[in-house]
Amino acid sequence: MKRRAGKLRLIGPFFLCLALFSLIVPQRVWAGRAYSKVILQNIRVSGTVKDDTGQPVPGVSIKVKGQTNIGTSTDPQGRYVLEVPANAVLLFSAVGYTTQQIPLNSRSTLNVTLADDVAKLGEVVVVGYGTVKKSDVTGAVTSLKRDEFNQGAITSADQLIAGKASGVQVVQNSAEPGGGISVNIRGSGSINASNSPLYVVDGLPLDNSAAVTGSSANFLKSNSPRNPLNSINPADILSIEILKDASATAIYGSRGANGVVLITTRNGVKGALKIDYDVYAGVQNVAHKVRLLNATEYQSTINSIIDAGGGTNAQRVTTINDGGTNWLDQLYRKNAPVQNHNLSFSGGTDNTNYLISLNYFNQDGVLINSGYKRFGARVNVETRIADKLKVGMNLNSSYGKDVFVSNGFDLNERAGILYAGFNYDPTLSIRNATTGRYTLSNDLNIDNPLAIANGKTSFSNTYRTLGTVFGEYTIIPGLTAKLNLGADVLSQRTDAYVDRTTIEGLAAGGIASILQGNNSNYLVEATMNYNKVIGKHAFNFLAGATAQKFIFDDVSSEARGFPSDATKTDNLGLGALTSFRGTSSKVNNSLLSYLARVNYTLNNKYLLTASFRADGSSRFGKNNKYGYFPSVALGWKLDQESFIKNIESISTLKLRASFGVTGNQDIGNYLSLETYATGNTAVFNDTQIATTSPTRIANPNLKWESAEQYNLGLDYGFFKNRITGSIEYYVKNTKDMLLSLPIPRETGFTTSVVNVGSVKNKGFELSVTSRNLIGAFQWTTNMNLSTLKNKVTSLGGIANIISGAAGQSTNISIIQEGLPLYSFYGYKVLGIWQTGDDFSSNPTAKPGTFKFQDVNGDKVINADDRVVLGNSFPKLLYAMGNNFNYKRFGLYVFIEGVHGVSMLNNNLVDTYFPANLKRNRLAEPLLNSWTATNPSTVYPSFVNTAAQSAQAVNSYTVEDASYVRLNTVKLSYSIPVKGKTFKNASVYVSGQNLATITDYTGYDPALNPNGGANFRVDWNAYPTARTFLLGVSIGL
Repeated sequence: MKRRAGKLRLIGPFFLCLALFSLIVPQRVWAGRAYSKVILQNIRVSGTVKDDTGQPVPGVSIKVKGQTNIGTSTDPQGRYVLEVPANAVLLFSAVGYTTQQIPLNSRSTLNVTLADDVAKLGEVVVVGYGTVKKSDVTGAVTSLKRDEFNQGAITSADQLIAGKASGVQVVQNSAEPGGGISVNIRGSGSINASNSPLYVVDGLPLDNSAAVTGSSANFLKSNSPRNPLNSINPADILSIEILKDASATAIYGSRGANGVVLITTRNGVKGALKIDYDVYAGVQNVAHKVRLLNATEYQSTINSIIDAGGGTNAQRVTTINDGGTNWLDQLYRKNAPVQNHNLSFSGGTDNTNYLISLNYFNQDGVLINSGYKRFGARVNVETRIADKLKVGMNLNSSYGKDVFVSNGFDLNERAGILYAGFNYDPTLSIRNATTGRYTLSNDLNIDNPLAIANGKTSFSNTYRTLGTVFGEYTIIPGLTAKLNLGADVLSQRTDAYVDRTTIEGLAAGGIASILQGNNSNYLVEATMNYNKVIGKHAFNFLAGATAQKFIFDDVSSEARGFPSDATKTDNLGLGALTSFRGTSSKVNNSLLSYLARVNYTLNNKYLLTASFRADGSSRFGKNNKYGYFPSVALGWKLDQESFIKNIESISTLKLRASFGVTGNQDIGNYLSLETYATGNTAVFNDTQIATTSPTRIANPNLKWESAEQYNLGLDYGFFKNRITGSIEYYVKNTKDMLLSLPIPRETGFTTSVVNVGSVKNKGFELSVTSRNLIGAFQWTTNMNLSTLKNKVTSLGGIANIISGAAGQSTNISIIQEGLPLYSFYGYKVLGIWQTGDDFSSNPTAKPGTFKFQDVNGDKVINADDRVVLGNSFPKLLYAMGNNFNYKRFGLYVFIEGVHGVSMLNNNLVDTYFPANLKRNRLAEPLLNSWTATNPSTVYPSFVNTAAQSAQAVNSYTVEDASYVRLNTVKLSYSIPVKGKTFKNASVYVSGQNLATITDYTGYDPALNPNGGANFRVDWNAYPTARTFLLGVSIGL
């Protein structure tokens, strides 16, 4: 589309100034703080608990010494209110802080500052198969706690971390409620294997795939798989650790190449029963609407094209029925509701902690007849049943229901409502005035958009139980043995029905389909952990073995020709017997692994971490059944050295370096084995029999894709840790990629999948947290940014791989040595041919058509003139969150963006190169197209566009998808509470996806319906929502 003036040019200086300001302010004010205390002679005491940096500390236990029936805890702003005897002694305690014992002495206001407890673990970071003090981490790990998560209408755990960690890109594949999300950590390193990280929930590694992919049967043509993390209530999550370098991920071996996301759920803490209830409700609307031709514009435009020789008189638009119809507006749901309820019960004693939580979430989509709801329950218990034996359980059970709209993406336009709504004739009314049926276009083999929305119904029911049980026994002081058992059982059924209001349903007499899928994941894991301190030497040893098995089975059935549409999928037996079809499958894979790790600290200055894992996988070829994955990391606490320790402005300074090898075993099942499939029937001895033939040649040497990664990091803290953060530089080389190479034809095959090829990802990462202002008015800033360069370094002798198709867009991307994966490959537009131009360089061109660059100078525009037009890897990812607190008010503002990323806007392809004349299109190019009297436009003529349809992928249709987004604004107020019933209460309003600055002309530059790892194509993607919420939190 038209290249507009760069809106993003002013954004860089703005963010730079804001970032510098947030870094300068703490240096000016860190040295001193002022406190005031008001002395009132009563026994109602209130105050705020902060850490030694001035930040509020939530969840601090406050008790009266010698009395067990009086106590409370601080709210998220660190505030508390408690009625106590005037001469009481208050105990303030929290994990990681020194317990304080303070006599009240009749004071009504008592503000407390808690100091870090260096004798305890301090701030603990979860790593693979254990925990470590944050100060002793040697790998690249981002740790996010509950108060750092994204806020708003959050459906799944991966949405909590979007924009919160450098080097991590979270992309929505579909904005549909419950839709899929892709997470890429430090780029992509695979063509044919997965690029998604490993998710580990409470120690159980997941298989992050849905039981039934796609929204329903093939005839609904949806490529939007659901997000299986939806079944985990985000409010139950205590922390998320993102392991990025090989030192952190090698302990997960053949599943660590794409990074690891560790999810730890909440448990109770010692104290009386605590009841928390959180609720929010709100409305959603389409954040950005594309502008199509209205009925009058459509009539005028089509007829003008015909007048110019681009059509026949029979195609003229002569009538506008009932004023015409804006089909997209008919599909949008106005003020779509969303609500969420969380209720939890928690508490504990000296020996037992517990948490019970219940959740209900319900979100209607911004397109009609779409939505997602979830019911969930969690029980987490941990108890010490003997001095040396501790046992626990983390159990989550959920039910989810998805309601889908058909959203197809191919040239069978009947499949998708957005595609139909985009193309359908705007001069038609919704229903035929005579028959009452939905109107049909005589020029398109396409269903009425509302017929698709209402006549193609689809929904799925998903049941999932996920949990672990463990026992931990202390053999001798410092030596513990742990047995961890886990299971994840998911069952999903999807029902779909196409009724007679649609063209397809009418022809078939109704179409019903049922898909039933089951995923099972079982874990047995035994580990031993030994901690020992000998003088200046501190050791931690970990050793273990783990076995895991995954089982997937599914069955599908379809029938047609029903007596009526009344029963839909309730009774497939009513369909015509000859129409019934059924399929089923079952696959499984397993892992047997051994692991070890040692952490060594010398004099609390010098750190060493070394790990090793051996993975045996059923997916590997028989000659490579086991893979071996080592790593080593070094750390140096410079702040503990005498030449740094006395520099008052430096609080923390630690240098880290690591190297390791990880793998990617997500290469598919049975890929190393010879496989067979049933095919066409044949006649043998006058009998028709089914045939079976080999489909793949065996490769006993097939193995995992491996990644070697180097990482150099610096953790810093200045001015009593008023400014903290980290800097990282990494290089990740992925080797042994899976590619199909030619093999001798005498084998009976033309290609075989082998381990060849390599990809390099490298980049810088920066994270900064600055506590700009403390005291009565508080301001905290969190920033992160990261760069990424992706390059194919080897294809094993293959010159290039050109692939990808979306409607009329074919051969979309190229994979070639020296280029990023899936680079867009097409034609560069130099402008528009004008009357009087010299056409000798392209004799077939005409005035008003695109002027493509003749790269090789042969005066013919063909495939030899294609060039690289961009790629799907952003050059820069950045985000900034600001928290402002004044008294009981809080304001949170979160901004995020990407720079230097491209996306193919296939709606522009349909506009510039329509399959036929009588289709609606984007308004701006049509209303400002080239004509003999309007030659200065940037848009071409729309007469006889088919002549250049082979050049559909070009520098006009591949757009810059850079953007800056005001993602979230939240205003909260902590309500004063009185009496003993309420411990805390707050209310808030928030908005999400409030504003976006971009040159991209589609629905949303942040979407990628084609999946996170491949080239980004936007073709009628489910539109994102702008959401406004009102919420209340109550603690009892």
